[in-house]
Amino acid sequence: MFKNTIIRLFTNKIIRICQRDVWGSSMLGASTLMLAVLLSATVACAQTAAEDGVDVNIKPGDDFFAYANGGWLKNTQIPAGKQRWTVGNEITERTRAQVNKLLEDAAAEPKDSTARKVADFREAYANEAAIEAKGIAPIKPLLDRIDRVRDKAALTRLLGSSMRADVDPTNVGVYNSSQLLGLAVQASIHGEKTYVAFLLQGGLGLPDREHYLSAEPRMQALRTQYQQYIGRMLTLAGVDRAASVSKRAEAVMALETAIAQSHATREVSAEDHNADNLWTRADFARQAPGMDWSAFFAAAQLGKSQTFVAWQPGAVKGAAALVSSQPLQAWKDYLRFHVVHARADVLPKNFAEQALAMRAAAGGQSQPAPRAQRALDATQSFMSEALGRMYVERHFPAEHKARVQAITASIIAAFGQRLETVTWMSPNSRMVAQAKLKALYFGIGYPNKWQDYSDLVVDPADAAGNLERVTNRNYRRALAHLGQPIDQTEWALAPQQPGAILMFNQNAYNFAAALLQVPRFDPGASDAVNYGAIGAIVGHELSHTVDTLGAEYEANGNMRRWWTAEDVSQYQAAIEALVNQYSGYQPFADLAVNGKVTLSENLADLGGLAVAFDVYRSTLGSRINDKDYVRQQDRQFFISFARSWRSKMSDEGLRKYIATDNHAPESYRIATVRNIDAWYDAFDVLPGHRLYLEPKARVRIW
Repeated sequence: MFKNTIIRLFTNKIIRICQRDVWGSSMLGASTLMLAVLLSATVACAQTAAEDGVDVNIKPGDDFFAYANGGWLKNTQIPAGKQRWTVGNEITERTRAQVNKLLEDAAAEPKDSTARKVADFREAYANEAAIEAKGIAPIKPLLDRIDRVRDKAALTRLLGSSMRADVDPTNVGVYNSSQLLGLAVQASIHGEKTYVAFLLQGGLGLPDREHYLSAEPRMQALRTQYQQYIGRMLTLAGVDRAASVSKRAEAVMALETAIAQSHATREVSAEDHNADNLWTRADFARQAPGMDWSAFFAAAQLGKSQTFVAWQPGAVKGAAALVSSQPLQAWKDYLRFHVVHARADVLPKNFAEQALAMRAAAGGQSQPAPRAQRALDATQSFMSEALGRMYVERHFPAEHKARVQAITASIIAAFGQRLETVTWMSPNSRMVAQAKLKALYFGIGYPNKWQDYSDLVVDPADAAGNLERVTNRNYRRALAHLGQPIDQTEWALAPQQPGAILMFNQNAYNFAAALLQVPRFDPGASDAVNYGAIGAIVGHELSHTVDTLGAEYEANGNMRRWWTAEDVSQYQAAIEALVNQYSGYQPFADLAVNGKVTLSENLADLGGLAVAFDVYRSTLGSRINDKDYVRQQDRQFFISFARSWRSKMSDEGLRKYIATDNHAPESYRIATVRNIDAWYDAFDVLPGHRLYLEPKARVRIW
């Protein structure tokens, strides 16, 4: 029913666009001839409408990206201060406007409804007058608690009770907590049936360890600025002015530097095998002496947990040693500073402005974001799923989800069929790959189950209190997951975040609703258009489940490399042509695309496009024999593919992108159409065109 409705609306649109031209030539008297003219004009206009915006001055076979995106490239300017602008940026900006409107409308929702709580959270965060009126009263109980610490035992209990569930090592890749140690409760990497507790490093005010340890002049200057900032924040927090604030700030800086020295680097933290560091309670006492771990875990409400993943063991050891070795006064000032630093944006202006300037300097920003933007960002972060539910109710209805699910299911089935014909993969490996596809959860738009926010109190005049209540609620939710069966359908991404995530250890994929917007998905467009866009993207992600990335994980989430040595050898031979093809793209005399670095993504692009084309062609049904119609639909498919990755870059941006990203620039990603035979027929690509490849040179891997 939904498909028929789309076809009817699309046809009506075509007739309206073309009506004047058709009837303007209506000197033809015979009704049959008139019908023939009408139908012919309708088909011609269908192609014209779908191809509106192409650059007819460019031959598709010379530069298909510029041809398909000609109108957009001509009319799009890269915003000031940026080096590139992409379809992703467009969707992000559009989503931001959609979310803002949602929040404005939600202010009129009934009190205590979830939507109203979301709106009230933003209102409180944006209400500078209310924040000023409260002064430091919201953090006074926290500061008083620090004042009452008299020994290391009390310090240990305070550190434990302050732990937060603000890290995510196996999904999104958040490896540093705002607290000395952070908690995550999620699936591990060995096919465990229940959720596991992870402890991760944290406790730094600057972004990471390199900011404390690097000898670069910029970092040295930043550290001086940061130590002065610590002193100012301690003064604002009301520390005893009789003592030298500068000396106390120096002690806090020394403590943070010692913490940073124990931290793992970003590269080490990103290793999945960190999950192998499974410690018992006895291991903590033996390997990380200096702190009463039983007291720490009891204060953290983890007293019954017997095993933890110490994701960065060195940081755990370092934290315990520093609790023992560093002066209590330094620890108390450190904790006072971090109470203020973490909450500065919901404290009076003299706190907020200091913190904003420091964070801007540390992050290399020219100026801080305005209050309204910060309020929106905080709402997105702290009320993400509640906001996501509001988003999909307005912008991604069930029928849209059903259509994308149907596209996804057909792509998965077709990809499985293609796997059976892959000659470079051994039969046993193909069995594992097929099992992964069969067990894969491919979540579209939003989760099957929503959180219940009825237990959360949100006060439209208490920004600091709201942050504390949401943070505590998130921690309680994490604790409640401990030991529970893993839910493969649980999402790690909010629906209004225009992105997607593939979680190998859960064999699951989340594709957020916000990303499913034009030109990635158009509910009013033909199958050709949508398979060319979202269909190819789905196929791309399926490639990753079984390629060199997915080869590290089995269907049950167990980390085991299932490719054989023979698979690897034959794969290397199979992909050589694709590596050479991309290495041949040279936008500058001194710089070319690195076909080896970008290989995994290039392979996924090619495989995704090929399987999406297979499935799209199957939707044509009996019209597959109508050559004109097939050509028209094929053109729509390939143009849609090109438009789903449209982008514009400055020369400087292009150089930086090639040097730092593992994806080829979008214009070269789109050039993979040259490996699909049907593209040549659809656009009359012939020898002599720059993208032309002899049939035997066209790469086929999946």
